[in-house]
Amino acid sequence: MPQLAPPLPYSSPASPWLQRLFKPFRRTGQRWRGGIKLADHKALSNQTPIQQIAVKGLRIAVPLGDGRRQVEPCVVAGQQVLKGELIGRGEPMSLWAHASTSGRVAAIERAYPADRDQPVPVVIIEADGRDRWIERQPVNTPQNAAELAQFSLQMGLIGLGGAGFPTGIKIAGSQQSDLLLINGAECEPFVTCDDRLMRERADTIIAAADYLSRVLEIAQVRIGVEPNKPEALAALNAAVAATGSRVQICRLPHRYPAGGQPMLVKSLSGRTLSPGMLPAEVGVMVLNVATLHALGRAVFHGEPLVSRVVTLTGDVDKPGNVEVPIGMPVPALLAAAQPRDQQRGVQVGGPMMGRELSHPNAVISKTSSCLIVRCDDLFPPRPPAGDCIRCNRCVDVCPMALQPLKLYAASQRADRITLQQEQLAACIECGACSHVCPSNLPLRDSFRDAKRELLAGARQ
Repeated sequence: MPQLAPPLPYSSPASPWLQRLFKPFRRTGQRWRGGIKLADHKALSNQTPIQQIAVKGLRIAVPLGDGRRQVEPCVVAGQQVLKGELIGRGEPMSLWAHASTSGRVAAIERAYPADRDQPVPVVIIEADGRDRWIERQPVNTPQNAAELAQFSLQMGLIGLGGAGFPTGIKIAGSQQSDLLLINGAECEPFVTCDDRLMRERADTIIAAADYLSRVLEIAQVRIGVEPNKPEALAALNAAVAATGSRVQICRLPHRYPAGGQPMLVKSLSGRTLSPGMLPAEVGVMVLNVATLHALGRAVFHGEPLVSRVVTLTGDVDKPGNVEVPIGMPVPALLAAAQPRDQQRGVQVGGPMMGRELSHPNAVISKTSSCLIVRCDDLFPPRPPAGDCIRCNRCVDVCPMALQPLKLYAASQRADRITLQQEQLAACIECGACSHVCPSNLPLRDSFRDAKRELLAGARQ
């Protein structure tokens, strides 16, 4: 197991108010610079096992894409489908879509995924409540990277950590990798779906890691987990011991954003993932732990990706983690959590990198990891933004060694040249800069908007 340097003593800022606001980590003695300590609020939802939710009578809206890539439906209204049945397919390198429960196809229309701003085509299935699977035949286990890449696309596997990159495409580009890294950090506050998955299904995760390393001919496999998940660490270590696996279970630094891809690569390999570089360029393949679990279910049991674990937390009476079909209506999930008050809105994903629920009738997508019902105690109203005082605190905590104050000024001027020169594309949108800004500047949101504008300009 790689030995990680302990945190350095923290030198507090002059103001006690600022001292309560943030705790920056300096670059000396750390495997990666910057980052902040956050109250994790994970005990709200990680105390109980993953639960199932009844879907009978619900209209499950299975996305046929994520807004960037779509496939064509291969079912029609009125057709009966089984769970796992193919309902959408496209080009050879496209992600196939599958029915996430059994029932009748009611319509093919558009709906909002919970974590997207625009509606996408969906297949509406009226759930019959039986959750009947297709006949799952023994899988002809893929024996090389090319076979596994195609198989993963046909099984609809994507990154479940948030970015949603197709797993098959990642596998296809992994030929030069000599290190497989599994991201179990789950460093965002409130979110605990991966924690519970590691605690309860460690055997599948380790078996899938061993299988993937054999197929890709990668000798070294490391799973990184933050130390605030002792039960998950113990479960993974027990699974390794029980099977004689060579997978290494590693403790990551307990600071945000330890799960960011450049930070994870640095922590677990010592290699530097420079802005614009893909992990394969430094000989590394990275998968989220939930993605690896889904790969195991697909390879070992012939199950396409039709469900995911979602954290329900915040100002609710019944917090916890639930495994739900892809396309589950958000209102039905919130009803199960029993919100006390939704006037402050619902956050999708963690409070740092997540976003406000896109539409009140949105549905769970493959990348929807968490629903947080906001309240003033957990999400205090943000004070009005002031003027930048050039304190450099945003620079201190930026894990990508950027200059957020320069990027913010350039974004306000719509200065595309400066945004590119200051490497806006390297920003991972972790929000650490916004969190520590004493002037309450919306830094992260400004960078996110500026990226969209640059991309739109490049397409014109």
